Amino acid sequence: MPYTYEYPRPAVTVDAAILRPHKGRIEILLIVRGHPPFPGLNALPGGFLEMDEEPSIGAARELTEETGLSGVPLSPLFGAGKVGRDPRSRNITLVFGTLLKGDALEPKGGDDAARADWFQLAKPPKMAFDHSTILDEIHQSLLWQARTAVVGRNVLPGEFAEPDLCNLHNLIVDDHDDHCLERGLRLGLIQPGGRQGLFRFADRNQACPDWTALPW
Repeated sequence: MPYTYEYPRPAVTVDAAILRPHKGRIEILLIVRGHPPFPGLNALPGGFLEMDEEPSIGAARELTEETGLSGVPLSPLFGAGKVGRDPRSRNITLVFGTLLKGDALEPKGGDDAARADWFQLAKPPKMAFDHSTILDEIHQSLLWQARTAVVGRNVLPGEFAEPDLCNLHNLIVDDHDDHCLERGLRLGLIQPGGRQGLFRFADRNQACPDWTALPW
């Protein structure tokens, strides 16, 4: 359907931030841009949102087109819209993300992406657009959740032991967090499992909105 506006409007893009624990560090999936602007620089998988497309669907579509990965759970993270962040137009991006068990994921560059690969979140390469700032926001969000709540819903198995949770937390905060299980139980985010010594993440409240303050 045609769209005609009396006044200029910003363009909207969607980006996907896929994190995984791997070989003692947290990694993020990035692509190498194959076309201008910023050809040859790294970026989050993403692109322009289509007119009749939900943002989460657009982020999943761009992720599949540029890395070949599909069926990845994505949660809304935040928006970025600093003036001048995209030389093509006034552009606002919506960032979606997840922390998951990604050892078996083998991304392959496609569409606008010349390559797709994993990089250390804490030490990213040179980035296109304002994606260096976005990666720093993602890193701080992950640290905040690990220090104040629990992480790993899409990393740990359905039932897990306390050391599994603590090892993941310590990988993120780079310190000894001996209270993550106690904190998760107290906040109602973790529940006892089916056998003694095992635990599981509590089900999300389906009455909540379609976003979560604890995406990781």
